[in-house]
Amino acid sequence: MIQKDFIMAIISGIWLLLCSWQDIRKKRIHIILIGAGCITILLGSFLTGEISIWSRLAGLSLGILLLILNKISRGQIGTGDGLIVSIIGAGMGFNHIAFILAYGLFGSAVFSIGLILFHKAGRKVTIPFIPFVFLGYLGVLFK
Repeated sequence: MIQKDFIMAIISGIWLLLCSWQDIRKKRIHIILIGAGCITILLGSFLTGEISIWSRLAGLSLGILLLILNKISRGQIGTGDGLIVSIIGAGMGFNHIAFILAYGLFGSAVFSIGLILFHKAGRKVTIPFIPFVFLGYLGVLFK
């Protein structure tokens, strides 16, 4: 069973790395990549994990919250960000996605403050969020 969990962690990490790369390069994530990750992560997590349905729904709700904030903020938060957090939340459960999201938000805030302090960007500049989600994922994985 541990071997299956390890394989799913590697697959999820590679998927997040690909999404991060696309987010950095194009500031968008292709729907095919999101769909492939959704199918792979959700199927794999149901086959390997013992996460309760309530934890999955709570994890999914954090991604849905980002999608709602996307609409409220008129696109300041990316739709892809909300979809990816939803997929990871449903696949890994609430506890994991809460920490991943917290690490990602903290990392992006520190990065943004650094850009502003060193006059590399202004308040209106957008930065890709999925690379910080990926780093948060690594932080949770290796904690």
